[in-house]
Amino acid sequence: MPKPMFRKRDKEDGSISKFSNEKITVGNIRKTQIITTFGVGSIVDFKDDTVVIASTDDWDFNPNDADEVENRKIFNENLSEITQAEYFLMPRTTQSTNSFSKGKNIASYVFPEKLHCSRCGNIYDFRELNIKDRHKCPKCKNNLNASRFIVICAKGHMDDFPYDWWVHNGKPCPSGVKSPRIKMVNIYNRTDIDSLRLECTECKATRSMVQAFSENALSELQCTCKHPHFKDPYAKAQYGCHEKMHTRLRSASGVYFPITKTALLIPPWSKKAVNYIQKNYNLLKEIDNNKILHVIRQGLRDKNITDDEIMRSLNVVKMSAESKQKRSELSVYEDEYSILSKDENEKEDNFSSYSSPIPEKYQPYFDRLVVVDRLTVTQAFTGFTRINHNEANSVAVSQYPKPWLPAVELTGEGIFIKFNKNRVARWRQANSLRYKRMKKAMEDSKFILDTFSETYVMLHTFAHLFIREISNVCGYSAASIREKIYSEISEENNEVKMCGVLIYVSSSDSDSSLGGLAGVADNTRLFEEIMDSMLERASWCSGDPLCISSTKQGYKNLNYAACHDCTLLPETSCERFNCFLDRASIVGLPDKVDLGFFK
Repeated sequence: MPKPMFRKRDKEDGSISKFSNEKITVGNIRKTQIITTFGVGSIVDFKDDTVVIASTDDWDFNPNDADEVENRKIFNENLSEITQAEYFLMPRTTQSTNSFSKGKNIASYVFPEKLHCSRCGNIYDFRELNIKDRHKCPKCKNNLNASRFIVICAKGHMDDFPYDWWVHNGKPCPSGVKSPRIKMVNIYNRTDIDSLRLECTECKATRSMVQAFSENALSELQCTCKHPHFKDPYAKAQYGCHEKMHTRLRSASGVYFPITKTALLIPPWSKKAVNYIQKNYNLLKEIDNNKILHVIRQGLRDKNITDDEIMRSLNVVKMSAESKQKRSELSVYEDEYSILSKDENEKEDNFSSYSSPIPEKYQPYFDRLVVVDRLTVTQAFTGFTRINHNEANSVAVSQYPKPWLPAVELTGEGIFIKFNKNRVARWRQANSLRYKRMKKAMEDSKFILDTFSETYVMLHTFAHLFIREISNVCGYSAASIREKIYSEISEENNEVKMCGVLIYVSSSDSDSSLGGLAGVADNTRLFEEIMDSMLERASWCSGDPLCISSTKQGYKNLNYAACHDCTLLPETSCERFNCFLDRASIVGLPDKVDLGFFK
């Protein structure tokens, strides 16, 4: 439930000098959305107000209840190694176990700060208005709307569109008025951007808005280095910025790209004893060795856990805490892949899996089909970008350095499919030349995927097609099902090391435990029917023959034969923003069937 706080400007120089303590509740957001779609730095339109979600600087502070902060801590060793965060913190809610519970103190700031009256056309700065009458035009009493236009740069800075600067071509108003009133009107009673014109009420200068969207329209405008999600939006302005500003609609998709990292809670970290020791390790390490077993047992309150298991769990946590070795995200994927690929069944407190028979028809393609009937996933929000997906320009979620990152812990179920390595290797060798253009497009776009290969494209496409098909029978919508792609090619001998797909559903409540995915994998006949139907649907698209023959689709031309009619998923389901997809890698081309893995 974000509450916008209103920044006040100094009357003399216009600089921000203090902040109003007055807060107004503007709406509700689901807990999981704070980590993804409506995360820190995003613009959210509520019923009456448009706001930017504020930084996480005060998430770990509660003067009235210190235990409340402790209860929101999450520990996931593998995710910590990926993100270098000591631990993770859930958003503050009334009931932390319910994804629909209302947040107590998710701060936000009014943004854009420019408001427009659709009747008289006047544009106002939010600070000119009385807070209680902030929705009414002072002149005609019509409702005011948040400005449609903002400016952003590739470094993640964001500010209101400079209406005064634009209408006067970067020069002061000839009238001498420091901040003249600007009007925005539609000519010919049209509603498109081509008809929008700005007019200065003082000097009568006019200029169209349509040119503001050209690539170099704002090349003479110095970036303001503003991060409106910080309490002090100019906190990092001293570092400067030489990037060009670009005009965007505030609701455009390129304004905000959240960066999230996920990791499964796998053995040994899924054990109850390990989890408890990890959360309380800073206190436990100060206790004498002859008393520590008794203290841990009292905290666990579980008679089924043996003394040996407690001591082994303590040693696991101790070794991890004392180790200073940094691991890559790929090595964490390797650990997960190893656990999911094991022949033995796993049954832990937060992770449970067992093998299921593969239909005879698909045994040449798959080595292992695993039902993960209990799954715990930690999803952390590490930052966001604007304009493009380049993580090198990621913007921090907090103004001051923190040892933690915002995250949510999700529970659910999944299906793991391990592909036949030999068959994947043969397919890859036969079709490696096809994806050189996609690799070049990736390098040009700066949206770098370290694990990119022909194998990744095939596995990723399979995951999308499988999710689209399985959502019809498992009881979950496609938007609630997610993917993890395990793909790795050895640099030494060009050997396929990982080739598997985890399709899972997870949420912070019980909605992800319907058993739909597990039921599909347990039923050999049903799984075969789903595969048959998937391949049949993938062989034809309403966009064919243009779709199947295309090698330039999607963001920055990072897709081949993949469009909304046949392959793309809601972005909540895809780990790579619906990029690196090619339907032909699964079913082949009309004149080259051998291109498809399932030829």
